[in-house]
Amino acid sequence: MSEKEKKINDEEKTIPRPEGYTIVKYLEFVVFLCYGFLGVFVPIPFMVLMKNHNYSFVLPFIVMLGSFVLFWLIGHKITEVTVNLKITDKGLEQTRLSGSKFYPEYRLIEWKDMKRFYPYGRSRGIDFLICVDSDTNFRISMPGIRVFEKQKNNTENLIAFQEEFSKMASEHGVKRSLCIIK
Repeated sequence: MSEKEKKINDEEKTIPRPEGYTIVKYLEFVVFLCYGFLGVFVPIPFMVLMKNHNYSFVLPFIVMLGSFVLFWLIGHKITEVTVNLKITDKGLEQTRLSGSKFYPEYRLIEWKDMKRFYPYGRSRGIDFLICVDSDTNFRISMPGIRVFEKQKNNTENLIAFQEEFSKMASEHGVKRSLCIIK
């Protein structure tokens, strides 16, 4: 690799931006679909083939477990994205630094468009959700099982972001919700 190519590759690596919070997040719904749907239906032909050859119960179970793990990893790699979140007087700005193309390169959610937010998610404490009036809801999903942690301080960044967002949201009239009740 030449020096020029090495320099370009080094520049493309994610560098945390000091004016916001750099967070690695996932689309948990897509990961769940890859994990659940493909992890169940892909090994069925193999299990039928193994049943015809009188294999023990252990081998089909290993194939199914292996496919679950494989598609869980694929789902995370497809949807993993590194974003920079910046809280301003206008609203919340999200800039995609690297990763999945499922996320927009830049997104601005204005304070007037936010209805309420769930600082710890609706279902578990590794989500952050903002309900938006005119656009899709904004969600930060962290994996329940963290095998490949790309950013060591990801959880600390999320906690710091939640605290600052909670303070700014109360100033702009965005309601904080702790459960699904509307």
